[in-house]
Amino acid sequence: MLDNTYDKVISCSKCGFCQPTCPTYLVSGLEHEVARGRHQLVRAQAEGRVAMNKDIKDTLFQCLMCNACYSNCFPRIKTDEVIARARYDYITRYGQPQLQRYIFHYLLRHPEVLSRLLKLAAPVKNSGLSGLAQALRILGWFGKNLATAEQLLEKIPRKSLRELAAMRNWQPRKTRGKVAYFVGCGINFAQPEVGLATLELLTLRGFAVEILPNFCCGLPAYAYGDLDSVRWFAQQNSELLLATDADYIITDCGSCTSFLKEYHRFCDDPVQSERLQPILNKIVDLTHWLADTMDWANYKDDRQPYRVTWHDPCHLAHHLHEKASSRAVMRNIPNVSYTELPEADMCCGGAGSYNIAHSDISKKILARKLTNVVSANADILATACPACIMQLAWGVRQNGMPVRVMHLNQLVLENTVRD
Repeated sequence: MLDNTYDKVISCSKCGFCQPTCPTYLVSGLEHEVARGRHQLVRAQAEGRVAMNKDIKDTLFQCLMCNACYSNCFPRIKTDEVIARARYDYITRYGQPQLQRYIFHYLLRHPEVLSRLLKLAAPVKNSGLSGLAQALRILGWFGKNLATAEQLLEKIPRKSLRELAAMRNWQPRKTRGKVAYFVGCGINFAQPEVGLATLELLTLRGFAVEILPNFCCGLPAYAYGDLDSVRWFAQQNSELLLATDADYIITDCGSCTSFLKEYHRFCDDPVQSERLQPILNKIVDLTHWLADTMDWANYKDDRQPYRVTWHDPCHLAHHLHEKASSRAVMRNIPNVSYTELPEADMCCGGAGSYNIAHSDISKKILARKLTNVVSANADILATACPACIMQLAWGVRQNGMPVRVMHLNQLVLENTVRD
């Protein structure tokens, strides 16, 4: 798995076309903060010219893995794969931080435990007295950036999406098909209202919904180089994907969508990898599904028009190369005036927990994004990734901007005529 990293880095032509697309390079101007610089470092390490030591840690771990460089790369190098392998080599040599190991090897493998712990943390955070920093201490989480975590998450929901969804029967009056819904961690634990909007849209369009009892997709572990955990998550979830008889497998998180489609890379059994391929082709991001299935006649058109702009999640734009669907949906809502956001496909700096691990860089990247949001002069900033929603909403709150940040499915549901 990922053992052709050296072949990738030696194909880098060092042309520099990655520079104008790289968020970390644009805020730092440093050569080692752009794809070609990182490629050369990994190459030098592989060739024995540079030792794998702690001095190169920042260069390896400050990459957002947004893959924006891929769009401009003539050799078509997937830098995220290079970085993931390099991070794996690093933690294999120097060990994995205790917090990461606790999350990837225990909490995310036992989501019922994580759910209980968040219920303990919710009253502390939501009271506004001592906030999330104390709540994280209750959970045993620690680190130098607790203040950033405190600010990013406005509230901890008292019930997860799975708990709320269990209170209803998600069956349509007339069934035109069956959908398996893959529940992302961010939406399940932090933004259940987004998941409820997804479930309602699916049933309104006539699809019976099977809510999969899935684990985390594995992308957070991948981002930190824990490829052993990635294999575990991919194996567990692949069994669920192979077992469902749904017409589609839907996710409302672009990161989950793109990573699920990569599961064949983490399968050591070639037979199972071959079995997986047709299933992976059934995985569809909600933005694409909305564009294909929405009945435009069912949209409300009696409300005051408002202005909407769109931020492309990195995994939709640069991993799945999916940009058209979201814009098609918004442009067809009668009372929406759509405005293209400058640098819409530039990372917002959220990138999972990057905004906590590398808060200084993240804030600089976010500032550039918010400047573009101001220029768009929109009432609503829509996107399709829970990490992006959290990051952008925090930036809007911090700057007192009169902009609502919401998932595309919430925008669609808000403008849909219901029976």
